[in-house]
Amino acid sequence: MIYLARHGQTQWNVEKRICGRADIPLTEEGYKQAELLAEQAKTLTDPITQIICSPLIRAKETAQVVAIQLGLPIIVDERLIEMDFGLYDGLPIQTEEFQNRRNEFSLPFEQGESILDVAGRIYPLLAELTGQEKELPLLVCHNAVSRVVDNYFNGKTMSEFLGFNIENTELVRYIQRTPISHEK
Repeated sequence: MIYLARHGQTQWNVEKRICGRADIPLTEEGYKQAELLAEQAKTLTDPITQIICSPLIRAKETAQVVAIQLGLPIIVDERLIEMDFGLYDGLPIQTEEFQNRRNEFSLPFEQGESILDVAGRIYPLLAELTGQEKELPLLVCHNAVSRVVDNYFNGKTMSEFLGFNIENTELVRYIQRTPISHEK
């Protein structure tokens, strides 16, 4: 089992801007959200034993708030870094060209990466973590990464994949990977 949470709110979240690799800190509201996440984490029936986060500041700040409450160290894992949206980073999320390009699963964004690239770094991490018996990790990461994580556990159609979002500091629990069936 693993837990996953998205980082707290950033100014770019408020402005509805594409925030890939840009290293944007939490807002005051983002810190409050992180505190609420920490409170929720303290009450879990199956307690978190390990906190692993993206190297970006918004994820590290969120993880730090939770880590202090739980008395755990933070492990920074580069594989959890947000998807590289290349030239689109910082533009409004509703930019038409961006919305069209995100439908191309296997094609990287110009000067960025593809969804397949993200899955290529996330899936091995998830296989490692779900194979652990003694640790119950919390991954603190990003929305695009959370789509890939959710797809690993649940399998999605392309439209379901693109429509999946988690809110800032929303906590999700994944128990086991659901095999994807292939009918002939």
